[in-house]
Amino acid sequence: MKIINKEVQFIIPSFLCILLFVVFNFKRFFLISDFSYWSGNLLNQPYRILSYSFLHKDFNHLLSNLFGIVVVRYCFMNLKLKNIYLFFYLIFLLIPIQTFYLFIIDNFLFYDPNHLLIGFSGIIFGVFSFILLSSICGKEYIFNIFIGLKKNYEIKKLMTIFLSLGIVYSLLPGISFSGHLAGILGGFFIFFL
Repeated sequence: MKIINKEVQFIIPSFLCILLFVVFNFKRFFLISDFSYWSGNLLNQPYRILSYSFLHKDFNHLLSNLFGIVVVRYCFMNLKLKNIYLFFYLIFLLIPIQTFYLFIIDNFLFYDPNHLLIGFSGIIFGVFSFILLSSICGKEYIFNIFIGLKKNYEIKKLMTIFLSLGIVYSLLPGISFSGHLAGILGGFFIFFL
């Protein structure tokens, strides 16, 4: 039972991504574009703030984000995570923070109010950046909640590689550089709160 409690924080987001992938891509009850991040209409349809992170355009997109969750789990275990809810905390914090950064980047930096975006990768990049700083400095508490992350040189190297490759990958056509950048900035912001 104790092992299941530790894994729930990874199983539930994975299950939600898979479930919504089936509902949106196979059953086609809804259009993905109606629930994606859209900077120009975000304030009129605030449900998009939550929905876009759990939607994926194809199976490869879904698999890459599920792999990211596996990497997060591996890193947390190696950083000696003491809290069984940290991934949930980070997801709930990153969704609005990442969305705020995306809104600012799209509307005031890139001037692209028609930017559409879906996927869990912004959350993954945010958690990766949080893990990177935690592996360098350690992180005992988040909002007075004990998490007990320890410094770890190997995880620091792994996160540096993943984040560097992720930024380069984000420059490819069809990949959202601003979504990944907003996630990374969100993870750094949460670490320093």
